[in-house]
Amino acid sequence: MMESKGIDAVEFRGTQRQQWNTAATGWRKWSDLLDRAAGDISERLVELAGVEPGSRVLDVAAGYGEPSLTAARKAGPEGSVVATDISAEMLAYGRERAAAAGLENIEFLESDAASLEFPERSFDAGLSRWGIIFEPDGEGAAARVRAFLNSGARMAISSWGPPERVPFLAIPMQTAMKRLDVPPPPPGTPGPLSRPTPEALAGLLEGGGFSDVEVEEATVGFQWSSAEEFTTWIHEIAPPVNAIIDPHPPEVREETWAAITEAVREKAGDDGTVTLSNLVLLAAGRA
Repeated sequence: MMESKGIDAVEFRGTQRQQWNTAATGWRKWSDLLDRAAGDISERLVELAGVEPGSRVLDVAAGYGEPSLTAARKAGPEGSVVATDISAEMLAYGRERAAAAGLENIEFLESDAASLEFPERSFDAGLSRWGIIFEPDGEGAAARVRAFLNSGARMAISSWGPPERVPFLAIPMQTAMKRLDVPPPPPGTPGPLSRPTPEALAGLLEGGGFSDVEVEEATVGFQWSSAEEFTTWIHEIAPPVNAIIDPHPPEVREETWAAITEAVREKAGDDGTVTLSNLVLLAAGRA
């Protein structure tokens, strides 16, 4: 099991809750950019999970409400979505987004994935977009979700690929680790790059008892007007990057963010804009 990496799961989840509550402000600010870039991933997850009009859907670690809102549109007024997340602030923003979209078939529930409680067979589909991969016991959480799903229902999840194929995370994380002399986390440490191969992502669902697991690839392209805008963005939306830099004194933090800006500038076009294409893995399995 993945949680045997010497991680205190309770402490880890507590830190995550705090980090994502803080990041919620950034997700509000940058939601248009995020939605534009990752909307297709939400659509595809909803498709892979077999969501249809009337479906009852569970979204684990839904953050600001994706793919929950996409699923709610597909499930329609006869269907329903329960969006769960560890962060009350992210969920508060999700509620606002649902209200603004006129979606009344979605409920937001604060809980980590390992503590969810529902009657058996409460749902027709399960989802998690870059969410369950942050859970210290991913397989245990998947098994828990499987118990809430109808027999034969599908769960679809996503992760990022290996670092060399995910520059929006790799550039800031590797720049920071190098400058601050911080060793990379052990493989499998929960987080955005914890399931970087088809085998690792499929293993999360298979370890939770799902069958017929299939994995496919997609890409997400982000664009920023400048290297400076990229650095502001990653600083405001990405707790895993801040977690490397925050323990250091202010001047060291400032130098590190400046080094990240310069590293990203190398990827800029002639007009200064930065476009980075990132590999996404999507896995779906049957309960």
